[in-house]
Amino acid sequence: MRILSLLLSGVAVATVSLSFIACGGGGSDPKPAAKTEVEKATELLTAGTTSWTASSSGITVGGTDVTADLFKDFSIKFGASTFTTTGTTPVWLRTDTWHFKDETAKVIIRGQDSKEITVTSISDTQLKLSLTWDQTTYEGGRIRSIPGTYVFTLTK
Repeated sequence: MRILSLLLSGVAVATVSLSFIACGGGGSDPKPAAKTEVEKATELLTAGTTSWTASSSGITVGGTDVTADLFKDFSIKFGASTFTTTGTTPVWLRTDTWHFKDETAKVIIRGQDSKEITVTSISDTQLKLSLTWDQTTYEGGRIRSIPGTYVFTLTK
């Protein structure tokens, strides 16, 4: 009888030990899931309280600097699904919604006009976007925007 009792105790201890091993030891936390490209890019676009601003030659169209002429004091601030701009902005709305075209996070789609803006590069401190604009607008007899590919090199 004593042998049977010892044998059953040994089986119980082995069973409990194996169940802890099978569960990974019971004390480790699972690793968080890796962030998607959309999550990473959204975090970079929306991080901090400052806006993305153009340097003195940060905006070009067809390779020509148009920062001073067409984008005086331009800045853009992205929220989770909206953006706002300041300064002169002939090819951006003052405020609008946005989302990524797909899971690669390489193209932003503006809400009101469905324009595609290519995200050429993005980091904590620099954002480079390109936008093809097919219109010429006039204001007071002066050209306010010209057609072509606009490249925005912005910093925080």
